[in-house]
Amino acid sequence: MNRAIYPILSGALAQERQMQVFANNMANVNTAGFKQDDQAFTAVMARAQVSGSALVHPAGFGEQIGVRPAGSAERVFVAPHATHTSFEAGRIRITGNTLDMAIEGRGFFEVKTPQGLRYTRNGMFSLDSQSRLVTHLGHPVMGTKGEIKIPSGTAQVTKEGAIHVDGKPVATIKVMEFPDDRMPQKHLEGLLVSDNGKLAKNPQIQGGHIEESNVNSIGEMVKMIQGMRNYESTQKLIQTLDHMAEVSIQDVGRVL
Repeated sequence: MNRAIYPILSGALAQERQMQVFANNMANVNTAGFKQDDQAFTAVMARAQVSGSALVHPAGFGEQIGVRPAGSAERVFVAPHATHTSFEAGRIRITGNTLDMAIEGRGFFEVKTPQGLRYTRNGMFSLDSQSRLVTHLGHPVMGTKGEIKIPSGTAQVTKEGAIHVDGKPVATIKVMEFPDDRMPQKHLEGLLVSDNGKLAKNPQIQGGHIEESNVNSIGEMVKMIQGMRNYESTQKLIQTLDHMAEVSIQDVGRVL
């Protein structure tokens, strides 16, 4: 079998993985606080095999004919390397729901899950049966003094994240920041996980608003079309090599 098929196949598999990332971005184009991903790849090269005789003893032309040239014994392959998340802010949209919140600039809301503390930019909050402020998944939203319980009354959120009910302060939203080189990683249920956060000093919060996804739907569609064309190109290359092998076996090797 022609070994050229294998690096082409690795490219096809890489394109398939990239298409999965694009599809996930498109599926979350309307998910509040979602951050788009980009798939990175790396080149994988086989170990170079160099003929020792070619380096130690200067050989004549006749002797060099049987010497395998120095260099890689195989071609270059491609493999998925890492998924990078873009934390660029999405558009802030008004909702009219008093408990909805959007962070201007840096920072993440901290929520409490059965697996531990997690982080999100999705500020679609509500109250559960215990009057706790929770996410759309039912996870309690953390304040600077723990879980937030909001009594009945008219609630209002200030730009600093303080929650007032009938004019009286009841809690303050906890906003965490992370260094640029140690941003949180995506985890289950669209949440983020990290141990490198610190309390934001001057958070800016808009009550009655949410942050939309930062996915550019048109840009992702263009990427998906380009990815499909690249995938089809690798398929055609594999079919061409397969046809070449078929011709070699059936025609070239035929005894007349």
